[in-house]
Amino acid sequence: MSLYVQIAEKIYKKLKENKEFSTDNLENLNTLIVEIRQEIKNSKLKLLYNFIDFEECLNNVNSECKNHLDISLIPIIKHEGEFILWLASFIQKITTDGKRKLPPIRKDIPPEFKYTLPKEKKKIQPFQPQYSESGELINSYFKSDEFIEALNKNP
Repeated sequence: MSLYVQIAEKIYKKLKENKEFSTDNLENLNTLIVEIRQEIKNSKLKLLYNFIDFEECLNNVNSECKNHLDISLIPIIKHEGEFILWLASFIQKITTDGKRKLPPIRKDIPPEFKYTLPKEKKKIQPFQPQYSESGELINSYFKSDEFIEALNKNP
């Protein structure tokens, strides 16, 4: 939030020095958008919308408008601290830090849905041939010293 407050302070001071504030709130909002664009140009913040039609948002109270804005909540420009805090929260609402955040999907999952983790499957042992006693005797004979000596004597 401190980044937004810093940007809001810069914009407020710049507009106050240039005396660009007017009595019309819509004109002030459009001026603020222009200044916000210039301030965040070289930062990691990006605007969520390329264009915001404030008049349409005021006239259409329906859910068609992406940005619902109540002009009566905008503080008086002369109250510097209050206006800067409002402007900081406004900047936060219309910008993003460049990272897309996935919306929560919990609201889409019906409450009666129950998810259980699948049972753990048994690990399959690799095939190992089972030798009978006679097979083991034969195998041990081929590994014995007697067999190796007999093999070396007969070329």
